[in-house]
Amino acid sequence: MKIESHLESFREHRETIFDWAIKIKGLKESQRIIGTHASRGIVDLLAVYLLKRNLIDPGVQLNHRWFKSDKILERLPEFDNKKEIVLRMIELELLCEDLTYGSPKAELQIKKAVEIFRELEEKLK
Repeated sequence: MKIESHLESFREHRETIFDWAIKIKGLKESQRIIGTHASRGIVDLLAVYLLKRNLIDPGVQLNHRWFKSDKILERLPEFDNKKEIVLRMIELELLCEDLTYGSPKAELQIKKAVEIFRELEEKLK
C-alpha cells in the first residue's frame, strides 16, 4: 500500500479509539474496540515510518499477528530504536489480543493499551 493509504487507515483506527470508543462509549466499555484497533493502527504507522525511509517497498504488507513474538525482529529491516519499538509493539499486540478475545479486563489494562499506543505513535511520527 502507499503511504497515504496507511496514513488513512491509521487515522481511522485512531479516530475509532479516541473519538468514538473513549469519548462516546467510555474506556471501560471499549475493551474490545481498543484491543481491535490499537495494534492494527500502530502497524499501519510502522509501515508509514518504514516506507518514508525507503526501508520497505509499497507492496510489502505487515501483519499485526507477526508481532506476537520477537521473531519479527528478524523479518524487519534495521531502523532507529528498532528493538525498543518492536518490543513495545509485541507488548501491545499481546495485550490487544487479550482485550479483544479475553474476558472483561480491569480498566487499568485497557488504559495501558492506550498509553502504549500513544507512546509508539510519538516514536514513529
